[in-house]
Amino acid sequence: MDALSVPLPSGTLDLRVEQTLYPPAELLDFAVRRNPKRGFLFVSRVLGKHIPISPGVAARTWRELAAALPPLRQPHFIGLAETATALGEGVFRAWQAHTAQAATFQHTTRYLTNRPVLLRFDEPHSHAPAHLLYDPGERARAARELVLVDDELSTGTTLQNLASAWLALHPHVERVVLVSLTDWCPRREELRAALGVPVDFVSLLRGTFAFTPAPDWQPPTLPPVAGSGEDRSAWLPSQAARFGEDVPLTFAALIPALNLSPADRVLVLGTGEFQYPASALAAALEPQVASVRWSATTRSPILPGLAIRHALSFTDNVGEGISNFLYNVDPPRYTRILVTYEGACVPDPELLRQLGPHAQALRLL
Repeated sequence: MDALSVPLPSGTLDLRVEQTLYPPAELLDFAVRRNPKRGFLFVSRVLGKHIPISPGVAARTWRELAAALPPLRQPHFIGLAETATALGEGVFRAWQAHTAQAATFQHTTRYLTNRPVLLRFDEPHSHAPAHLLYDPGERARAARELVLVDDELSTGTTLQNLASAWLALHPHVERVVLVSLTDWCPRREELRAALGVPVDFVSLLRGTFAFTPAPDWQPPTLPPVAGSGEDRSAWLPSQAARFGEDVPLTFAALIPALNLSPADRVLVLGTGEFQYPASALAAALEPQVASVRWSATTRSPILPGLAIRHALSFTDNVGEGISNFLYNVDPPRYTRILVTYEGACVPDPELLRQLGPHAQALRLL
């Protein structure tokens, strides 16, 4: 069992790694949240959210998690917004490709629309705790197994809240699988007892952590990032993964119109919850250019320093009027930057200005 102590301005993070597929330094780095609820952040090197990664790294991560899943007969996959929407869909699609079995997928969302909401649950430590889950339809609700995917599992409370709410509506579910990049949960047996069905834990790294706050640390003020909660139907596409719908992604006409050069160094950005289509575009471009990286904007407020070497701030693109951020993107490193979006969620012109003359907004859905 490996032990690691991480000094942060906000305190000390002590880790004990029980098992891992890779050295911890290849999987994660660390930062400080601008959030008085929790003074630290695990920053994944393989997620594609706060650190740009290659499409190959993302695909490998999804395949490894999918291959580690227990045998499943009729699963429904749910990715957690906003950080794990692409991770959830990537694992779902990798599992389908590996098994050639049918399954369904959706991700949670922070956006209200005119579609029927199935349930609501909270992510207690988050800067924006309220999640919505739309009714994904009869096929998904008939699932025998529930596979919940998040970037990390710390206390397990968030996924327990979601699983409990789903099981209350679907008592026929026989198994719950909790999937994460890093699993620090100390409550595995307690969680199994609370859910009352078999629970499997799948991750790239498993361990425990303890955080000791610095006595002189003053938690920063949290900017407003929760949004108004108003109906966003006019902004979001009528068909999307948040509704449990499998929307085909085709780039045959789009890619030639981009006029990319084989020498281009390309960055493809998702926006907020809209991440997986950006990753798919990055993968499609990879054989045609010198290099491709993929990442996404976020509403997560993180202090600069440690794993956060660059930070841009701008307004969200879903009409909430809240601050959004982009981390670890140094615009001069790229010759083309494609900021992808869905529906009417056009990126803030200020983001494009900060990214420079090689940036453009690109609607994918």
